[in-house]
Amino acid sequence: MMELSKREINVLTFGAVFTFLFLVSQFVVSPVLDKRDNLERILAEKQIALEEMILEQVHYNALSKNFDVRKEALINREKQFSLFPFLDSRAEKSGVKENVAYMKPFTKQIENASYKVESVKVKLRGVYLKELMDFLYLIENSKNAVAITSLSLSKAGKEKIKLDAVIETETLMLKNGA
Repeated sequence: MMELSKREINVLTFGAVFTFLFLVSQFVVSPVLDKRDNLERILAEKQIALEEMILEQVHYNALSKNFDVRKEALINREKQFSLFPFLDSRAEKSGVKENVAYMKPFTKQIENASYKVESVKVKLRGVYLKELMDFLYLIENSKNAVAITSLSLSKAGKEKIKLDAVIETETLMLKNGA
């Protein structure tokens, strides 16, 4: 065999150590670091998803509580309650009755449920903001489980100090009449 000089042995040793370290870094260290980075990314995504789930749970609990309140309101309101006369009386109390352009009632049946959805669309013309706010307040703060589902406003009149409003309201009604 050939004898190698000390310098050649050092170069071969350095080459072997370098090759060994390169292979270790490529096949051991790099995959471990990549796996760690991947796990940290997945953990961050899962934490965000958990925060969203907690937020959704809070929202669901609030809706469930609101539904229980509405269910109680349905049970406790007068048996002959109807949305159209209710809104008519609230319009009179708030002083917007003369501004009512129309009130369109409609009912939506819910399949496999003991409830139906009763809705009324109210158009008000040339109403002052305070009167409109009083009307909305009387609707929303009644104990009859009536909700405003849509509100559309536009300026009206020459001075643009009055409003035209389209208000959609709805409530649940028991199918058997209450």
